Amino acid sequence: MRKAQRVSQEALAERAALHPVFISKVETGKAKASICSYNSIAEALEMSLSELVELPGEKESWDTDMVTLFQAAKKLDKDKQTVFVETVKGVLNGLCGV
Repeated sequence: MRKAQRVSQEALAERAALHPVFISKVETGKAKASICSYNSIAEALEMSLSELVELPGEKESWDTDMVTLFQAAKKLDKDKQTVFVETVKGVLNGLCGV
């Protein structure tokens, strides 16, 4: 995503208030980012967290609880999805100061 937008690791790190080395390590799989870091990166790239983070594929391993939450949210009607998203944003704000 970063490269498609022609944003350097340094610029992304500055926008997301993260260290450039951390951005590099996340991109190469040498470090794992928290949900707060992913949220900061998504905002820095002017995209939603769901656009940045895909549900797990065959080679990825995610915490079962996260997968279950996202799968359950996808089954909700649009109004309830909106409530879910706003609730998660509120929790992230409380946890991350986003």
